[in-house]
This record gives sequence, C-alpha cells and structure tokens, in this order.
Amino acid sequence: MKKSGRRAALLLLSMVSVTGVIKGTMAYFTDTETKVNVFTMGDLDLGLTEPEWDPDPEGGSSDGSDMYPGYTVYKNPTIKNITSDKNGAEPCYARIRINIRTHSGEAVKDERVLEMISQMIYFDGTFTGTYDKKGSASGLIEGRSPGYSLKDLEKYHHINPIFVKDEKRSLPSSPVYNYMGTEKDGILDIGEEATLFTTIVIPTDWNQTHLSALGDFRLDIEAECIQCSGFTDQEAAFCALDEEASGAGLLQRENN
Repeated sequence: MKKSGRRAALLLLSMVSVTGVIKGTMAYFTDTETKVNVFTMGDLDLGLTEPEWDPDPEGGSSDGSDMYPGYTVYKNPTIKNITSDKNGAEPCYARIRINIRTHSGEAVKDERVLEMISQMIYFDGTFTGTYDKKGSASGLIEGRSPGYSLKDLEKYHHINPIFVKDEKRSLPSSPVYNYMGTEKDGILDIGEEATLFTTIVIPTDWNQTHLSALGDFRLDIEAECIQCSGFTDQEAAFCALDEEASGAGLLQRENN
C-alpha cells in the first residue's frame, strides 16, 4: 500500500477585472472573475482499546487479579487511526507508552520488579483479536493449564515487532514504543490498526516468593499521534509532539 501524506495548497483569493471604454459611444465591455477559496481545518483521531481486558466483569474476578504461577490472560492494547476521511488522507505517526505503576499510582523503581514485569508481557502472532473484537490464539492460550514456563516463552516477542522501543524517550518505568509498521516508515493510515502485545503470563517457574516480591502493580497505557504532513520523518514529528506536550512551544511564542 502506498503511503502518502495530505498536501494542503493555500490558494490566494484573486479578482481580475477588465474594463474597456470606447470614446464617443455608450458601449462598455466589462469582465469580472472571482475565485472563492474555502479553507477547512484538518483533524486527527487516534483510538486505543483493549477488548480482551475486563477489569470489572459481572459474576467473576477481574482480569489481572488473584494471579498465580501459570496464569495466562489475553490483554491486547491496540491503536487505530480512526480519523474521518472527509478531508482526505490523514496519515499519522503514533507511539505507545507503558507506565508501570504501583497500586497507589507511583512509578515502580525496583529494577528486579521491572524485570519481572517485562517477563510477563508477550506478543503472540497467532492472536486473532482486533481493535474492536475479541479473539483467541493457538500459541499462548488464555487459561491454559498448567501454563507456560520461561523456556516455553522464549520463542515469543515481548512486543509486536512492528513497534520499536524509543530509547531516547523511554524510562525504566515508562518504556515508549514507536509504531513503525510492516513497511518501516512509521505511517499509520486511516483505518489501520496495530496491537502492542497480546498476552500476560505468569511463568510456571515462579513461586510464591516471586509473586510476593512482585506485589500489586498497574500498567497504565497511553497512546499519542501526530500528523505526518509537514514533517520530514517520524523523529522530526515526535520532536514537535514532545515540544507541544511540554508546553515549550507555547512558552516560546509567548516570550516572543
């Protein structure tokens, strides 16, 4: 699929008038041409869902609660460019941040805990769920007994390979993953979607000592996007997004 950004051409309002007068007569030749140009503002809309994750089910325990060695559950944070196409193509660059927090919302600092949490997150390419539909997998199966060992999990990626970790912007408790896509250009077109990971697994190798050290924690997932148009590449776009998010751009304009 060919990727292209929307080009916006600014057409200046122009008026051309030609009037000719022939002396001695009452004949006038006139001509007026007017070009009226309508300018509309573009928009961008990024969706983030995880249909498989149920934190508040009816008549059962919530996903992620009462975990044990061998516990396996689907969790599929998925982004989608849901921008309307009323103004034409609206491709964007997108990124996802995983904020690893304590139960009370503070950033997890313990390196051992962070490493254990990273060993629980996996991407299974056989998973069939989408942005708005639940699915299943033939690789890592939800609820499977006895579960999966660390050896079993070695063949799976932790994160979908169409995302790349942003080493420049990542923190130990807040890794950032930039969407690159199968074409490695980072462009997410209208209607395209991408799942960061699919499954949470507690390895069967772990015991109560591991779980006690792990404790309760949260994964707060954020997604951001910025238009492709007007930028030379993804990095230039993300630099502008960083500036916008920090308010530096607004501060600079106010100081000028």
